[in-house]
Amino acid sequence: MSSAETMARPSTTSPEEVQPPRQRRSVWRRLAAADWRVQLGRLVVLAAVMLLWQVAVVQEWVEPLYAAGPAETLTRLWELLGESTFYTNLRVTLGEAVGGWVLGSTLGLVLGLALGRWTRVAAVFDPFFTFVNATPKIALAPFFILWFGIGQTSKVVLAATIVLFIVQVPTQAAVRTVNPDLNTVVTSMAATEMQKFRKVVLPGIMAPVFGALRLAMVYALLAAVLGEFIAAQLGLGQQLITATNQFDMPTAFALLIVLAALAVIINSALSLVERRLLRWQNVDSGGRTVTI
Repeated sequence: MSSAETMARPSTTSPEEVQPPRQRRSVWRRLAAADWRVQLGRLVVLAAVMLLWQVAVVQEWVEPLYAAGPAETLTRLWELLGESTFYTNLRVTLGEAVGGWVLGSTLGLVLGLALGRWTRVAAVFDPFFTFVNATPKIALAPFFILWFGIGQTSKVVLAATIVLFIVQVPTQAAVRTVNPDLNTVVTSMAATEMQKFRKVVLPGIMAPVFGALRLAMVYALLAAVLGEFIAAQLGLGQQLITATNQFDMPTAFALLIVLAALAVIINSALSLVERRLLRWQNVDSGGRTVTI
C-alpha cells in the first residue's frame, strides 16, 4: 500500500485508544476519588440516620411500646437470618412479587407497544384504560382474595394489576415519541415492519421502558406485602403484621429493613442489566445509528 493511500485511509482508532497512557491513568484516578467521596458521603448519611433513630428512642419521641432502637433491631435481624421460617416467608413474598412483575410487565409491554403503534385503536381504548388506572388498586385486593383465595395467586394478580399500568403508560408514550426521521430513513431502505421494530422502535424505547420496569418491580414487592397484610398464610408481610399486632417492635423493624434492602437490591440488579443492554447509546452526542 502506497504512502498516499495510507494517508487517505480514515483512521479507525477511537479517541480512547489514542489517549496518552498518563492521561488515561489520570481519568481513572479522578473516577476513583469521586467514588471514594460518594461512599464516604453515604456512610455519613447512614451514621446520621442511626444517631437520629437512637436519639428518638432514648428521648421517647414516640411511645416506647411502639418503637425499637437500632441495637435491638439489628440483633433481632441477625436472629431472623438464622431462622428457617424467615427464609420460607422470604421465598413466598419474592415469588409473589416476581410473578406479578413478570405477568404485569409482559401485558404492559404488549399493550403499550400495540396502543403506541396503532393510534386509532388507542383513541378507542384510552378512556377505559384511564378509568381502570384511576381505580385505587389496593381497593381491589379484598376482591382478589375472595376470588383467588388467600394463597399466593391473589397477591400475584394484585401485583400484576399495579405493574401493568406502570409499564404500559411509559411504553405507549415512548413508542409515540420515537424519532419519525429514523422511520422515514428505514422505510426508504425497504425495511420490513419487523426490521423497523428491531432497529428503530425497540432501541428508541429501551431507556424509558427499563425505568418503568425498575419502578414496577419495587411496586410489585409493595403489592405483595400489602396483599399479605390483608390475608395470607405465609410471607414477610404476614410475618410483619403479626409482629406489629403482638407489639414485637424489634421484629417489625427488622422486617422493614429486610423489605427495604430487597427493594434496593432488586433495583440495583435491574439497573446493572439496563446499563449493560444500553451501553451502545452515546449519551454525550445523543446520536443513534440505524443498521438493517
